[in-house]
Amino acid sequence: MNVVGQEIVRVYPDSKSERKEALLLKEHSLLIKVNGTAWTSLVCSDTNLMELVAGHLFSCGLVETKDDIARIDLNSDKSEAAVCLSRSLDAPVPLKKIEAAACEPEWIFNLAKAFSNDSALHKRTAGTHSCILAKKGQPLFVAEDIGRHTALDKALGWMLLNGVPAGQAMLYTSGRVPVDMVEKVVRARVGVLISKSVPTAQSVALAKDFGLKLFFRAWPDSFDAAVWS
Repeated sequence: MNVVGQEIVRVYPDSKSERKEALLLKEHSLLIKVNGTAWTSLVCSDTNLMELVAGHLFSCGLVETKDDIARIDLNSDKSEAAVCLSRSLDAPVPLKKIEAAACEPEWIFNLAKAFSNDSALHKRTAGTHSCILAKKGQPLFVAEDIGRHTALDKALGWMLLNGVPAGQAMLYTSGRVPVDMVEKVVRARVGVLISKSVPTAQSVALAKDFGLKLFFRAWPDSFDAAVWS
């Protein structure tokens, strides 16, 4: 992930200050073309771009399975991803009710503890969001990105490309959970979403409608669970 040094002045309440160098993440622009036509442009970090493309198409409902993607080609500077689909869908895959998913409290605490260890990049920059893809509380893949949506897409793309059954997967995100993130998870058929932060009222309502188990303020010593009754 590209970073650059930036000279800064850190100021303290007692009026003292010091000059330091801060490491800042560089934004990366990625144009996604589907069957030769521009689909969307994403601002992201420059790692796990194949997973990002697959996960974005998956969470937007453009593909349902790995087999729907014939190939993904990145150009030399990774600014464009050319996707060839093996089949075209007439309309985005609709949201469907999720089958009940298992989730034990110890699994949530395990992921919260894993997240609290932090990544080397976040420790250096404080500029990334993370999304952990897990099974029974054991991390399978950790995605980092400047945005929480793109980090989520990377995790979903890894799940899709590596054949992890959605019904056995769970996701832990570092960021707040707006309604469009819940839509992505529901469309991907993952039954458990955990956040270090909080959802919106609309997110909780959508999760309830489609059977998504939603946990938030998930820290090593406690978590909140949305109650549907």
